Amino acid sequence: MPDERYGRNPSGAADPTRTRAEECLGRDDKRVSDLVHVLRYVADGAGFEIVGRVVLLDKRTGRVFK
Repeated sequence: MPDERYGRNPSGAADPTRTRAEECLGRDDKRVSDLVHVLRYVADGAGFEIVGRVVLLDKRTGRVFK
């Protein structure tokens, strides 16, 4: 079950490190979402459709998005 206390640790104390980490993950997820949207748009314009899973590797962080 995900922890719903944004910016707080499990004991309820402020946790700025956790807040920064969660914001970075959110930005990465948005970048991937935007990229997949563009890829689908380009494929559609070229008469194709993406039907399988797209796996992306962030060159900067090394994180793999499936």
